[in-house]
This record gives sequence, structure tokens and C-alpha cells, in this order.
Amino acid sequence: MARKISFQKVLNVDSKKALEVVTNFYEYSNFVPGCTKATLISRELPIEIGRLEFNLLGKDYYIESENIIDDSSISIKQLKGPFEKFKGKWSVAHIDKSSCQIDFDATYELPFLLNAVIPEYLVDNFSKNIIDSFIKRVV
Repeated sequence: MARKISFQKVLNVDSKKALEVVTNFYEYSNFVPGCTKATLISRELPIEIGRLEFNLLGKDYYIESENIIDDSSISIKQLKGPFEKFKGKWSVAHIDKSSCQIDFDATYELPFLLNAVIPEYLVDNFSKNIIDSFIKRVV
């Protein structure tokens, strides 16, 4: 069963700075909760392949993704990892010199057993913590 995450917020920061935080995934281990390592596997702009490693509740996980970067967004598609499917997109819209709107939308499917035992509120709370870590890093 597909689950969705959707978030948007206006920030008092230049859109270029916000996009830089989102697209520099190799810095994620410095601020994303549970992220222990970020590795760039390949880069042929506008496409980057990256690997993020996490330790959550004492268990190690990783996700390898194809990330397509443009002037205002990054689209993410899981290539390998814990999800049956994962597609997401960060978008940053310029409002004026000192503000922007940041959006994150994702659709994902957990493996059958995880889907049955992990309540949606737990995933929502974890997602909120990750999104909040980006917002704190930007501002």
C-alpha cells in the first residue's frame, strides 16, 4: 500500500541557500537524524547516484538513489534500499530576495511485513523529524 508524505513551508532565507542544503546530500550525515554516512557513487549532471546509511533503533539500513537536480528541485528515486518503492521531490520556489517556499512530496511503499507492523504515525513522526532537520539547517 502506497503511503505519502507532503510538506511545505515559507522560509525567510534565499532560495539558493535552501536548495544548496537539499542538494548537498553528502552533508546529510551532519544533520539528518540517524544518518551515519553519505556517499556520492557517481555524478553526471544533472544526475547523481548516492548512498545514505542510517542506524535506526540499533539496525543499519541504506538507500541508494538516483537524484535528478535542476535549478529549483531535486527528484529522488530509490534504486536499492528498504522500500519496495520510493519517489520524492524537494522543490524550492523563489518568493523574493530573502524568502522562499520549500516543498517536499514523496510516495513510498514499505515491504509487506513492515507495512503491517509499523503504524503510519511512527513513519509520519520520523519523516517530520527529518524535514525539521533540513529546515533547521537552512535557517
